[in-house]
Amino acid sequence: MMRHAITTQGTSLRRIALLSVLGLTVASCGSDDGSDVASDAGETTIAAEMDMDAEQGHEDEGPAEGYEFGDPMEAADATRVIEIAAKDDFTFEPASVVVAAGDTVTFQVENVGVIPHDFTLGDSHLQEEHEAEMAEMSADDMAMHDEPNAFTLAPGETKEMTWHLTEAGEILFGCHTPGHYAAGMKGTITIEA
Repeated sequence: MMRHAITTQGTSLRRIALLSVLGLTVASCGSDDGSDVASDAGETTIAAEMDMDAEQGHEDEGPAEGYEFGDPMEAADATRVIEIAAKDDFTFEPASVVVAAGDTVTFQVENVGVIPHDFTLGDSHLQEEHEAEMAEMSADDMAMHDEPNAFTLAPGETKEMTWHLTEAGEILFGCHTPGHYAAGMKGTITIEA
């Protein structure tokens, strides 16, 4: 889910950049009569490309589908704050949390260590998907952009994420900095009916 949005956004931006360069190159050549027809054609092509991406659901905001376990919310909507510490021994403290279905919870996560961590909220499939994405990235690409259900934490940094947890069941939170999740840096959120 996250990978598709990032890949699609990057592909769309590359297409737009390429078309812009082509449009400028053609426009600089001009036409025999001195008019600027080529420039208009380049702009039209770029606009058509952007419209095509929007029609296919390739928008910069990410995937249109929601999350099965709930929805991101504003911090002001929270009825509860849960503090979680991300630690350099590859653990979260606490490692398990219990909430009620229908609660809107702010997870206040602090990196109490000296190495970077991240915090990703989701079911086991989403966690596995994110782990695979991180494993495929090179060291240069490791800077993850914050998403509704995930953010990176520099050493000493605190960030918040607020969710309306709608479905009873169990979801996970984990750190997908390479090697951390495999070392056990994960926790459980039990959502009671």
